[in-house]
Amino acid sequence: MTENLPFDIHVICKVLGLAYGKFYRWIKDHISSFQKVETQLTLHCNDIEVDKWSYSETILVPILKQEHIGEHMAIDEKHINNRFHTIFSNAQTGKVALMCSTIKINEVKECLEKFGDKINEVKYVSRDLASTFKKISTDVFPNAIQIADKFHVVKNGIEYLQSLRNRLKQEVLKQQREAQVTHEKHYKESKNKKFIGPKLKVSKRYKPPVIENGETLPELLARSRYLCAIHQENWNIYQQKRSKLLFKYFPCMEEAYYILLEFRNWYQAKPSEYEPFLNEKNLGNWSENHEKCTINEMQNFRNLVSNHEEEILNYHKHGNKTNAIAESINAKIADANRKNRGTRDVNFFNYRLGLII
Repeated sequence: MTENLPFDIHVICKVLGLAYGKFYRWIKDHISSFQKVETQLTLHCNDIEVDKWSYSETILVPILKQEHIGEHMAIDEKHINNRFHTIFSNAQTGKVALMCSTIKINEVKECLEKFGDKINEVKYVSRDLASTFKKISTDVFPNAIQIADKFHVVKNGIEYLQSLRNRLKQEVLKQQREAQVTHEKHYKESKNKKFIGPKLKVSKRYKPPVIENGETLPELLARSRYLCAIHQENWNIYQQKRSKLLFKYFPCMEEAYYILLEFRNWYQAKPSEYEPFLNEKNLGNWSENHEKCTINEMQNFRNLVSNHEEEILNYHKHGNKTNAIAESINAKIADANRKNRGTRDVNFFNYRLGLII
């Protein structure tokens, strides 16, 4: 058994026919080096105490490794044990340099100060569009170039598109609800013998209208979720047919999808010799062409891009740098969480996590 491998305790228990709780305690108390004094000291030696209004809070810093500092670093957040953690990792090697149980600016800055002069080696910082990480990057790395991570920017655009789809779905459901109320009223009138006036033959049960493929409009919108999240070049034949129906009944979805698609095409990785001024011009043209768009969600996305234009342009200016390698850390943490059956024992989880990442 190797300590620095994310082995699944539950699987080992099944193979060996052991009780999970007993084997878990064996690993924690005897097999691993977790209970050793030097391990316990190492696990908490970098923690910081923060004074609140009427109490003191401990910020856990289970990982702080100066050797993982490099030229291109990535800063991101991860939800662990019902708390948001800041993870500062090497975007080239995928190794974690810092993990602390806070996302507050002053507390994260205090943790980063523990690296001392080593922090001056950082030349590029990749991050999402959160104002918290922008402030931290500006204060701690004043000479480093900040790059908006492509994955997070495109993810924001897709979320705005999905918000539009959900809004349209709620509007259609509201129309169906009102139509159902009217239908039930007409049905009661048709059965009322005292009602004076022409009586219509009305069925007892309200049936929402269906479209060509046998679906209702809310079903069409609900089943178009994945279609909206991928590039049209990757649509299969079924998604192509569904997209035609979606865009036929909801033209605003077509407009919003192609606005986002135009931006994603601009965001494709380009050769290092790509002309930067032309790149800026193309982004400016995209923003100007859709300035009068009446779709609220797309206007919000356009405003987001305009507010972070410099960091977004830095993606192409400095060699298409992303957090692609560093993003694998989130998958490793999620995998460790699953194999450890949660984070009920925070210290032991952090100990095992430190060996993995």
